[in-house]
Amino acid sequence: MLKILSLFTVLLLAISQAFAADDAPLKVVEAATDGVINELQKTTPDERDAAMVERLVEEYILPAIDQEKIAMGALGKYWRRATPEERERFITIFRDRQLRTYGGAFKAFSGEKLEFSETRYSPDGGRAIVKGEFTQTNGNKVPVDFRLYEDKDSGQWLVYDAVISGLSMVKTYRTQLADRLQNISISELIAELESEPVDAYDPKLNAES
Repeated sequence: MLKILSLFTVLLLAISQAFAADDAPLKVVEAATDGVINELQKTTPDERDAAMVERLVEEYILPAIDQEKIAMGALGKYWRRATPEERERFITIFRDRQLRTYGGAFKAFSGEKLEFSETRYSPDGGRAIVKGEFTQTNGNKVPVDFRLYEDKDSGQWLVYDAVISGLSMVKTYRTQLADRLQNISISELIAELESEPVDAYDPKLNAES
């Protein structure tokens, strides 16, 4: 799962180097990543420390992602069974894991390219899939879909999933967690995740994708 999330992060960082498409979903993600890209280009990988990573993620990345919707999708039917306190703890776990994964992805980013072919909207116009192809530094090409929805209250488009080579990040989480929740409670799962170490991002994972 870290492998998928790491690639998802690098894909987000690469968006601002793709061609400009005149649609709101792409522009939201593009705006979120422009600031990150500009700052990363001014630094070397060794200069990208934890404090810088957290600042960039907080300022540019997290506002473009619906953390609660991703958490809801990952827990599936178990989200309804969780207490408000358990939900907040679970969202925090996801956020902390992303921060650590982003740190490795920021260090590994070296100008990979993502080219978009089209944006497909749902019949009611409230959801969109931005389809693209990610070219890794070793020349491998990976198909990727970004799924976004338009928040009716704010009118903002937010990312709630990424599908890489046909594999949904959220669905993968949901399958893994559902298997675990057959044997333990939500509270026990959360405690388990909170105590579980998150391995540092390994750039070699991208080459194996």
